[in-house]
Amino acid sequence: MATNGFTWIDYAIFTIVTAISCIVGLYFGLFSRQKTIEDYLFGGKNMKWFAVSISLTASALSSHSIVGLATEVYLHGSQVILMTFSIALASLANYFLYVPVFSNLKMTSIFEYLEMRFNGFLRKLIMLIAVGTYMCVLPLCMYTPSLTFSQATGVNLYIIASVMTCVCMLYTSLGGIKGVTWSDVVQLSITITLVIALIVMGIVSTGSVSEVIHRASDGDRLKIFDFNPDPTVRVSFWTILLGSTATSCVTLCTSPHEVQRYSTIPRRLIPRLIASYSTIYTLAKVLCMTLGLVMYAKYFDCDPKSIGAIKKADQVLPYFITELTTSIPGFNGLFLAAFFGSSLSIYSTLLNTLSGIVYNDIAPWIISEKLLRKAPSFIMKLLVVIFGLLSIAFIYLLENGGTVFELSYYVRGTTGGTMFGVFTLGVLLPFANSKGAFLGAIASVLLMGVIVVNNSIYVRNGFIHHSPKSLHTYGCNTTTFSNFTLNVTATPQPNFVLVVSSFVSVLRANRSNDHDSNRSCGQLGN
Repeated sequence: MATNGFTWIDYAIFTIVTAISCIVGLYFGLFSRQKTIEDYLFGGKNMKWFAVSISLTASALSSHSIVGLATEVYLHGSQVILMTFSIALASLANYFLYVPVFSNLKMTSIFEYLEMRFNGFLRKLIMLIAVGTYMCVLPLCMYTPSLTFSQATGVNLYIIASVMTCVCMLYTSLGGIKGVTWSDVVQLSITITLVIALIVMGIVSTGSVSEVIHRASDGDRLKIFDFNPDPTVRVSFWTILLGSTATSCVTLCTSPHEVQRYSTIPRRLIPRLIASYSTIYTLAKVLCMTLGLVMYAKYFDCDPKSIGAIKKADQVLPYFITELTTSIPGFNGLFLAAFFGSSLSIYSTLLNTLSGIVYNDIAPWIISEKLLRKAPSFIMKLLVVIFGLLSIAFIYLLENGGTVFELSYYVRGTTGGTMFGVFTLGVLLPFANSKGAFLGAIASVLLMGVIVVNNSIYVRNGFIHHSPKSLHTYGCNTTTFSNFTLNVTATPQPNFVLVVSSFVSVLRANRSNDHDSNRSCGQLGN
């Protein structure tokens, strides 16, 4: 039985791929030792560095990032490849500035550093900001792929969200950091394989690699370096160097879940971890950008949005996938499994880290030290379940209140730079004191809040608008596309080609807000 083009083969492939991730996590929960904090949160500190680097990449490369990067290159060209330089710079900063400090202290929570460096009050403040941020992000991780799956299959959104959340809670709670890490390895492998397959099929469809390069060059999609010093330019060498490097530092250097992973391997292997992580992360982003170039080469003389075949630019990738894979049974199921897998990677990582933060920084306020030491693994597993159930409840709020959806991204854009700034202040400025750190944190939250909110207002009112580079329609077979469009509008529920973009466009817009905010933060010297 097919629903909107989703057949039993698609259901079977989706189920099998998802089950593999769950089984991997359960394996480590059932057959590995998970009795102490060190076992549950840090994998006994003897995990495989290469697996951890892949897991970090999976946590950083979300599904809407893949769609967003490909669409960005399709519309605006390859300048975003300069982001790879920011990853390298952030990795160097992490290795020489942050890792030596955090690894030498042998902490179970990164927030312990703030108490050692400043005072307990600042530790609690920044920790609560981090917990609030994670709680805002968690429901979004599951909401977007659940909505996509619901629109593709007709399955109720709350049912699929609840089922997938329970699956993730199961392998995260039982498997601990080992289960999360190896599940991420499986999920990222599937996603990258899918992206490579799409690139190859796109090149074959276009004709050759040289033809892709020729068309991209003719369409001005290969221009990379723009040294225009104007800070209002959408993308230039300088805005990428400042803004994207600041954003990468926030992600790589002081994010609690990133720092936690550095503690899962012996200290002597951390250089290998950082080098492999930055390399794999960079290659993954380059693959997504390459996919955007291949998409442009295929539609260089017939942009599907310009002639009404699709409604939004974010629909180019799912349209591209559908056109290339119509004759391949089960590809829709594989694509949705990869889309879901990318979100599950982030979700499971945040759940595991959140349970560790609460256990180390909040639980001692309300639970006796004796009980905490007696059953640490059980308490953290219980915390994973509690936060998973709370995220399900928040999904209902997201569905029924758009302001909550927006608030989640406002919180992310506001708090990321603040946390990074406080940690950086402590690491780089030995003369800084707790009062200065506290006032700086408050000022940063207020300033970033103003920037994020005003940026959103300007975008919504059309004051900030960036036109794409030239898109053509002179090579279109208008009859074919007209028929396609009529078929889509006649379908009671969205066709698969339209499904993925429903909220990806919103996510990309909000991620753009975050990036603009962080870029501004970098320019202000936060």
